[in-house]
Amino acid sequence: MSRFGIRDRLKQRLGLGKPEREIVLHTVTYVLPDGSDQTVEAEEHYSLLMASQSLPSPISTGRRAGGTCPDGRCASCRVEVLDARGLTEMADAERSSMDAAVRGDDHEGRARAPMPPPTAKTRLACHTKIIGSGARVQVSELFDYDSIRGGPEGG
Repeated sequence: MSRFGIRDRLKQRLGLGKPEREIVLHTVTYVLPDGSDQTVEAEEHYSLLMASQSLPSPISTGRRAGGTCPDGRCASCRVEVLDARGLTEMADAERSSMDAAVRGDDHEGRARAPMPPPTAKTRLACHTKIIGSGARVQVSELFDYDSIRGGPEGG
C-alpha cells in the first residue's frame, strides 16, 4: 500500500482494485430542547454526536469549541434515547464514563461536580453509534455558537 493510498485509488479507477465501500445512510430523529423534531441522515457507524453536526446547532458537549473530549470520558454529551432502534448497545467504556461523571471524578486533570444519575435511557452521544434507521433521541442542550463569537473588540 502506498503512503496515501494512491496506488489503490489508481487501481480502482482502472477497474483493477476492490470496489469502494458503499456509504450507507440511516435516519435519526433528534427531539430538540424546544420540543421540535429534526430528522437527519447519518452515515452508518457515525456516533449520535457526529450525526448531530447536521442539526442547526450540534449537541452541546460542554467543550469551548463544541468538540468532543479526547478520551470520550467527560460524559457531558448525555442524551435520552426515546427509541433505540438502529443504535448500538451500551458498552463498558460508556458505562464507566457515566459512572465516573456521576461520582464527580476528575477529568483531564480538572475537578468536576458530580452529574445527576443516569436513567435507563441515558446514553452518551459520543459513544452511541448508528447502525440502522429509526432512532429517536431527546437532546437536552445544543451548542451555543454565541459562546465562542466574542464581543465587538474580539474578546
